[in-house]
Amino acid sequence: MVKGLGLSGCLVLAFLLFGRLPYRVESPFILRTDDVQYLPAAHDGYIDSVAVRVGDRVDAGALLLTLDTRELLIEAAAAVANLNRYAREAQKSRAENNLAEMQISLALAEQARAQLELVRYKLKHSEVRAPFAGIVVEGDLQQMQGAPVNKGDVLLKLARLDKMYAEFEISERDVHELNNGFSGEIAFISQPRLKFPVQLEQVDPVSQAKEEGNIFRGRGQLPEEKADWWRPGMSGVAKIDVGWRNVLWILTHRTIDFLRMWLWW
Repeated sequence: MVKGLGLSGCLVLAFLLFGRLPYRVESPFILRTDDVQYLPAAHDGYIDSVAVRVGDRVDAGALLLTLDTRELLIEAAAAVANLNRYAREAQKSRAENNLAEMQISLALAEQARAQLELVRYKLKHSEVRAPFAGIVVEGDLQQMQGAPVNKGDVLLKLARLDKMYAEFEISERDVHELNNGFSGEIAFISQPRLKFPVQLEQVDPVSQAKEEGNIFRGRGQLPEEKADWWRPGMSGVAKIDVGWRNVLWILTHRTIDFLRMWLWW
């Protein structure tokens, strides 16, 4: 019995002293996307219909929202009538050899044409469509149908999902272990049983202060095939492989580093 315990103890000690295991740096992460499109109102008007809600996935070119066009249609009809009238007056003045009146009518016709082009532009942009496939991350306007909007007001915010990346918050005590190109895995808080591959692309050279200590932000490349339920802002834990380390070092290096700093004089 004693010999067995002694042998087991020797084996454990040998494993601690000479054994090696893969070591991973752990870091919280959050999904980000740099490709975010703000979709503003192209002109003053009223919201006519809203086809999406926050969280909806949309295809490129999908109709998201429309503005009321009734007043614009009336303006377009008036501009067409004015254009035709001034064109006829210009022809009449030309036939009568009244050059001054003809120039005035042509100028008014050009003004009516410009007004018509402006109204047509507004009509064209009364439909807000998705510039790319993505997800609506801001702009829950279902309860605002009929509400007035001003030119430039941001109506919707669309994020591109295929450009998402993982943003790491790497502790200052671990940043020296990491190099660009290191691979690892991520797990989401909402689906901890699922693991997804990730690759470290870069680490910011400047730290940021947080309550728990300084952190360095890193950027991780996600797989091309992304799950349908991924959304910008989702978070979880990333574990980056940094190589093999001695078992005893893995178990004790945090404590040893703390004691070295505390006892240093």
